[in-house]
Amino acid sequence: MIVIIFTIIQIIWCNFDERMRWGTYKPQLLHAVTQRNMKTFNPITGALMYADHIGTDDRSLIYKIPDLNTEQIKINPIHHNGKDFNIQQISDPNTKSIIQTTFIKFPIESKVNFVDEIQTLAIEKPLSLFYVLTIEQFNQFNLETRTFQVNVTNQGIRVSTLNEDETRMEHFFITIFVNNKKYQYNCTDEKSNLTIRTLFNDYIYNYDPRPTLMQAIFSNSTNTNNSNLVAIEFRVQPGDNVIIQVTQTDKYIPEYGFDNLQQLSDSLAVVNKFNFKKVFGTDNKCAYSSFSNLMAGLLFTYGNLTCVINKDTCTSFKPMLSHTPSRFGFPRPFLWDEGFHNMIACKVNPDICLQSLEDWINTMSIDGWIPREQPRSEELRSYIPWLKEDPRESNPPTFFFNFEYLIDNHPEYKERIGKIYLKLFSWYNNWFRTQAIFDDKGKFTGFLKWWGPEEDSNLGSGLDDWPRTDGSKVSKYNIDAQSWGYFFTYQMSKLAKLYDLGIVNYLEQRMELILNKMNTNMLDPNDLIYKDILYYPNTDDQVFFSPHRGYVNLFPLGLGLIDKFRVDIIKQHLNFMRGNTMWTPYGIRSLETNSTEFRKKSNYWTGPIWINIQFLVLRALKLYYWEIDGVQQFYHDLRFNMIETICSQFETRGYFYEHYNQNLDGQGQGNRPFNGWTSLITLIIAEKY
Repeated sequence: MIVIIFTIIQIIWCNFDERMRWGTYKPQLLHAVTQRNMKTFNPITGALMYADHIGTDDRSLIYKIPDLNTEQIKINPIHHNGKDFNIQQISDPNTKSIIQTTFIKFPIESKVNFVDEIQTLAIEKPLSLFYVLTIEQFNQFNLETRTFQVNVTNQGIRVSTLNEDETRMEHFFITIFVNNKKYQYNCTDEKSNLTIRTLFNDYIYNYDPRPTLMQAIFSNSTNTNNSNLVAIEFRVQPGDNVIIQVTQTDKYIPEYGFDNLQQLSDSLAVVNKFNFKKVFGTDNKCAYSSFSNLMAGLLFTYGNLTCVINKDTCTSFKPMLSHTPSRFGFPRPFLWDEGFHNMIACKVNPDICLQSLEDWINTMSIDGWIPREQPRSEELRSYIPWLKEDPRESNPPTFFFNFEYLIDNHPEYKERIGKIYLKLFSWYNNWFRTQAIFDDKGKFTGFLKWWGPEEDSNLGSGLDDWPRTDGSKVSKYNIDAQSWGYFFTYQMSKLAKLYDLGIVNYLEQRMELILNKMNTNMLDPNDLIYKDILYYPNTDDQVFFSPHRGYVNLFPLGLGLIDKFRVDIIKQHLNFMRGNTMWTPYGIRSLETNSTEFRKKSNYWTGPIWINIQFLVLRALKLYYWEIDGVQQFYHDLRFNMIETICSQFETRGYFYEHYNQNLDGQGQGNRPFNGWTSLITLIIAEKY
């Protein structure tokens, strides 16, 4: 067994892209630089903390975004390209401070790997800044024995340890500047503003070093031997401009301090904006900020999952690089969200996009199931300890938007995608086994329905509390599952034409069956809207169209499944969305106002305005139905409303939100910052679908 694990790790390491080794891969923290360590999976992490007082509560040390009231504290990624450059500002009215972080990663042939800088822009009362280096313990099969060595001179601080395969030293050179002058540290000066603590952090609590640090602060203790945590505290006085600069290298010992970092940062900001405009064709501030927010949510994690049934993917420890929906509310990977995230990321960082897709596919169980939500570490599970993944539950296969883009625009990736084709087909088969309807003889009927433990809500569909019942009538077939089933089959047929010609005819026949059943049985002739089909349990005698109308009914249009020659159906869908029960000046409601379930349950998908479904509608109108009378005006009106709503809220309140209030005010609500699919506003502004 040990040999098998070692072999797998060796294979992963051989394919490792060194350019992705360091990054801000802990979006749940205020600011952190960490490793995508694919050798031992135990990363070195450098993180920011700050406090205006040290109370008995760990959270008096500001460290994690979910600990904050983010309606007050503004966290603004000014620049973030997801790879090698970002600048972020943290404005905290509670501590009366503004702190800026700058991360610059250098090309792999450079002597320096990265520079990480913490700078105070405004300080109105005394503040303690902490830069904390830890050797984290993610991999329980490889207990970490490395420790830090600390060397302090009057020029700065050098923290060193062995790298992950113990072949060379990693060095972190820390220099502090106060009001543009290098701080001269004197360890014998009792009035020094600088305190250095070397501590041992029990790996069980390693993902949050605050308990260990708090204990050391109150006991005034330090441990120079066997330390896996180094905490550098600098007490900033009002009016001071303080810079804590961390230079990381494993190649040579540089001079302390990076003198021209501001000049380099300014140049990179110009380059970053130029590259953004080159890809998206716009320099719109809202589009750029939205993109930067998405990139700031990129996460790397390693671990296992908690599941209802412990399949192999649950018990296995696996690495994952993925964007996250919200640094505040959802700092963990979500399947169908990531497909939307990558519709943006693939255009700028196709290498990171494909790596994310490969990591997701490699979490697949042996029978083809991919868990839809993956908090793969003790740290991520601490935010949602009750979550258990169910192997009967699936998510919309949005990854195929990404595979389609990569194959069409990056032919150099065709061979690499071909290597995971069989896994994609295994996922496809599992998805249909769990979501499709089969007859008594095991033959696919052509209909699909989301599996779920409850009849009236469904997390797997992605639309959570959207109503699926009517009184005692329950779902028999779901129109969104039907639409995604066709989309999945169509996309697999496109891949099969590249990698598996023998299966193409089978897939095309299945596509025809699904579409025929949708048009024959799920299109209501009374209003020409596709709908869920309901029935009374334990009877098959009579079926009913669901009375609820909203986002679920838009998937045939949004995925381009309506025949463009059925102008009557397309116009009826436009009229439906234009109606006063769905249309607002801020976007389209998720559920009609005349539904009995409007704003009921959690009022999550039963009224609020969400961007991802409207993005699909705009995309489909532009790509598939553009020449139909009335489409262009509808498109322009909806696009204008979405841009105005999302960008005006960002301008006035400083955040992109999870969803927006439909009650004629368009206020952002839900989690914030929501750096996930709300970032699709970048593509809407750029009209890059």
